[in-house]
Amino acid sequence: MTVLTTDLPAPDLLAGRVALITGAGGGIGRGIALAFAAARACVVVTGRRGPTCDETVAIITAEGGTAIAVEADVGDAAAVQRAVQAAVDRFGRLDIVVQNANAGGDSARPIAIEDIVEEDLLRQARVAWDGSFHCAQAALPHLKASGHGRFIVLGSSFGLHGAAMNPIYSALKGGDRGFVKSLAREWGPHGITVNAIEPSAATEPTEVFFAQNPAVRDLYLKMFPLGRMGSPRHDIGRAVVALCSDLMGYVTGQNIPVDGGLYTAM
Repeated sequence: MTVLTTDLPAPDLLAGRVALITGAGGGIGRGIALAFAAARACVVVTGRRGPTCDETVAIITAEGGTAIAVEADVGDAAAVQRAVQAAVDRFGRLDIVVQNANAGGDSARPIAIEDIVEEDLLRQARVAWDGSFHCAQAALPHLKASGHGRFIVLGSSFGLHGAAMNPIYSALKGGDRGFVKSLAREWGPHGITVNAIEPSAATEPTEVFFAQNPAVRDLYLKMFPLGRMGSPRHDIGRAVVALCSDLMGYVTGQNIPVDGGLYTAM
């Protein structure tokens, strides 16, 4: 599989701004955190597992960036409030929130509707819907004060086209679309933009799965007009950086696939 790995000099698109990124202990969240740090943002790395967040911070620090780690479960409103306060205490402000956290393996586990129990729904919704709600409520006063607040939700193409055997995740990600549009209307007068992206990226588990199943990999990659999955840092991360910068300050209420053309090819 061809993946963009060459790093390019990052402009200081986010210099002086503070970004809190959830679920940033690995995968797409880590890629976004690294891209933000390269764009000179001060980054608050949050996740349910403190050690993995510390690893992300260590990478950022080694590259000359600025970051802190805060262990936080987005399903816990008090934990989100503490993470936001930690950002303000350390850096004096909060300009950007990227709600990337999801329910991990649950979100990718195939399950037929007749086999779903209420706990399955509640467990995933606690992270997806509750998490976005908690992040929005906790961050709003600081995004208002910022003057150029940005709120980003990581969606999924499943929320656009649906997915057989995955109705919970598809429904939750479809709900993100309405949430983003509603907040964009509500927060627009405060100068805050609210958007979602639907990414497709080759995370570590994806790479392992494809290495073990090359025939599946080859079939899947044929679906991409660009012929490859994205890099969490270079493709997804930079897209979010651009969306949070002044370059795209007139874009709000949108759900944007960042997926090498995958959605358009379906």
